[in-house]
Amino acid sequence: MKLAYIRWKDAVAEEAADAASKNPQARLVELQEIGFLLDENEEAVVIGMEINDDAEVRPGRWRLHIPKVSIQEMRVVDLDKAFTRRRKKTV
Repeated sequence: MKLAYIRWKDAVAEEAADAASKNPQARLVELQEIGFLLDENEEAVVIGMEINDDAEVRPGRWRLHIPKVSIQEMRVVDLDKAFTRRRKKTV
């Protein structure tokens, strides 16, 4: 199993009356996600996550589909290498 860290940009919705700028670049939000790498193709990456205590989202397991064109940075590691077991110190 692989663990993925993804930094990506996504759209932001706002009311026209509240818009301070019409510059499209200024209105994107940068997001960071960590999850299990479930699938990947030339268009998107799919990661799996669990959410427990969030007032806006029901607890449970979720899949997030991130378009590759939006990804700024992606790091993937094997799960067993991300959390290596520590050896017991002998005295």
